[in-house]
Amino acid sequence: MRLLLISLDAVYSRDADYLLSLPNLGALADRGVFCSQVKTIYPTLTYPIHASLITGCYPDRHGISHNEPFAPDLPAEKRPWFWEEKDIQVETLFSQAARAGREVAAILWPTTGHSPHIRYNMAEVRALPGENQVMKAIRYGHSAWWLIRTELRFGSRRQGISQPQLDDYSTLVANSLIEKQPRMPDVLALHLTDSDSTRHHHGTFSPEAQESLSRLDARVGSLIEALKANGLYEDTVIAVVSDHGQADITGCVALGAWFKEQGIPARVQSLGLGAYVRIHRGDYPVVLQALQHHMEDLRLSQVYTREMLRAMHAPDDVLLAVEPEEGFVIAEDDCEPGHKATHGFGLHHEGADCLMWLSGPMFQRGARLERCQLVDIAPTLAQAIHLYLPQAQGQALDALFV
Repeated sequence: MRLLLISLDAVYSRDADYLLSLPNLGALADRGVFCSQVKTIYPTLTYPIHASLITGCYPDRHGISHNEPFAPDLPAEKRPWFWEEKDIQVETLFSQAARAGREVAAILWPTTGHSPHIRYNMAEVRALPGENQVMKAIRYGHSAWWLIRTELRFGSRRQGISQPQLDDYSTLVANSLIEKQPRMPDVLALHLTDSDSTRHHHGTFSPEAQESLSRLDARVGSLIEALKANGLYEDTVIAVVSDHGQADITGCVALGAWFKEQGIPARVQSLGLGAYVRIHRGDYPVVLQALQHHMEDLRLSQVYTREMLRAMHAPDDVLLAVEPEEGFVIAEDDCEPGHKATHGFGLHHEGADCLMWLSGPMFQRGARLERCQLVDIAPTLAQAIHLYLPQAQGQALDALFV
C-alpha cells in the first residue's frame, strides 16, 4: 500500500465549505474521511507542525521548536532554519518506511535536509545571502543526479521560489514520480505553499487567497489523475492535510524595544502574531510580573506561563510566551512594514482548526469526523500502510477504518 501525503499550507476550517465545493477535494471527501476541526499544535508555525504531521509528536518531544533556531544577533535574512532531518529527535513516517525497505520521496517537505531515508529528496531550503538556491537544494537533497535531471526538465517552470509557479513546479515533480517506472515511490510527500504565500501578501480573505485555493484543488486533481492513469489509484492512501490558518494584521507591538527601554532581561523570538519570550530561568518571576502588569499597555491578550506552555506541549526551553490583541503582531525590535496576514497564534484561535482528507481502501467512504488532534494523523497513516511510530503522542483513529 502506497501513501501520497499532500500538505496545503495556511488552509484551515474557514476554507472547508469552499474547498468541498471544488471538484477534486470535494470528490476526495466523498470517497473517504473528511474533518474540518483538526486541532493543530503550538506554536502554529510551519516547521514544528510539519514535524508533528510525520511523527505524531508535539514539539516537546520531536524537538522542532520554531521555523528557525533562536539566533537574535543575526539579521533575519541570514538566519538558518531547521532544514535538516537530524534536528527531529524521534522516528518519522519517512525513517520508518525506509527501515521497512520502502522507497520514500519528499518534495519541499520541511526539515528533511540531508535525510538518509528519503531516496528522492527535494528538501525545503532557502538560499541565504551569497548562496545559490539550486546548488543549495542539491546539496541538501539525497540524490544529486535526480535533482539535476529534475531541474533541467522542469526548472524553466519556476521563477525562483515565487508563487504560484513554485507549487506548479512541485506538482510537476510529484507527477513525474507517480509516473516513475517501474513504480512510484511507496511514500510520496508534497508540501504546497501557494495559499500561505498569497495570504501573507494579500490578506487572509482576499480575492487572491480564494484563487490560490482553487489552484490547490487543481493541483490535487492532477495528482489524482496521474494515479488513475498509472493504475495506482485504488491501492494508494491519499492524505491531504493542512497546518494552520492566518489572521490579518492591523498593528504592531515592538516588545523587544520595550524590554530594552525598561531594562528587562528578556529577548523576543517572533512567532508571527505572537512570540516566545526568551529568558534565563532565574529571571522568570520578574519578567512574568512585568508582562502581566503591562498587558493593556502592550496590547497583550495572553501571557503564557511555563505551566500553560507545558500543558500545550510547547518546547521545554520556552518558559514564557505572549499573544497580542486581535489584529496586532509582536515585533522582535522595531515594527517594520511586512505581511498583511500571518499566523503564530494560540490554540484558541480559529486558525488553529485545520483540515484533513483521508482516502483509501481501508477508510470509510463519505465519513465526517467531528474533530481530532493533528498529532493523530501520523499514527493513523502509519497504521494504514503497515508502519509503526512507537514514540508518537497521538493515537491512530481506529474508528475511521473499515
